[in-house]
Amino acid sequence: MKVVFIVNSKNKRAVRVLPELELLCRQTNPRSVQFLPTRRKKHAIELAREAAENGCDYMIAVGGDGTLHEVINGLLQCSLPADKYPAIGLLPCGSANDFARTAKILDSTEGLFNLIQNHTTQKIDLGRIQLQQTGVVRYFINIAGAGLGGEVVQKMEESSALLGPGLNYFWHILTGFLRYIKKEVTCTGGNWKWKGRLLQMAVANGRYFGNALCVAPDARLDDGLFQVTIFGDLSVWDYLKNLGKLKAGVRINHPEVTYQNAEEVLLESNVPCPIEADGEFIGHTPATLSVLPKAIVFLMPPETM
Repeated sequence: MKVVFIVNSKNKRAVRVLPELELLCRQTNPRSVQFLPTRRKKHAIELAREAAENGCDYMIAVGGDGTLHEVINGLLQCSLPADKYPAIGLLPCGSANDFARTAKILDSTEGLFNLIQNHTTQKIDLGRIQLQQTGVVRYFINIAGAGLGGEVVQKMEESSALLGPGLNYFWHILTGFLRYIKKEVTCTGGNWKWKGRLLQMAVANGRYFGNALCVAPDARLDDGLFQVTIFGDLSVWDYLKNLGKLKAGVRINHPEVTYQNAEEVLLESNVPCPIEADGEFIGHTPATLSVLPKAIVFLMPPETM
């Protein structure tokens, strides 16, 4: 078997785990192993596309949700038919690791190699975003968000990040709550429609985002549906009061909180509303988000599903 590791070289935890990965590779003796370090933003997209087209059995993202997001987008951009895609894996080394929580993937090199050696995989869904004004298409594996989360991610990407990723995220969340102006958004999904002033929306394939907030407790990775969670004209105080429920994965009973399911979601707004996916800024509304059912094979334990 041929295994390709795409490593976020700016992630200190990912770099520190490399000697352990190399040792396990020598012990398990796969036919071919490549370690491909990223050199810049979005480099993992290029590396993943090229690795898939050059042929491999397993493609492993070593990093956080952002690294996995880029690997997925590189894979979906490759010229291979879907049935020839390599199995995708993750060694979670990020600051949030929200997708890993849903997939029950531990930051264990031994656990990863057990999954590889036993070919313990599941077919899972992906999300597709198309921005209507530019035609840009991006894919996501975990959650796409519109509203406050999109603005926070956009501001983070524009900042110098002198505080470090954890403090930088906290700072932008705090200032976002204080400064964010809710947009009038219309969300249409199948046989339902929601319209109102939006604080935050999560179009969810996975369950967690924002560093362990279980915003979509009923989301599944293989059911061909998004769970759409809408925080409408909610005050900052009401949102903060319910953080405990979000962390515990409990549905919030509030007139401005709505839960829906959809195979496809159309987002429109009176003024452009920022959109992020897997913690990466994508663009602005209007946009269409669609489920790609069982689009990839992923290394993960069977009890996840």
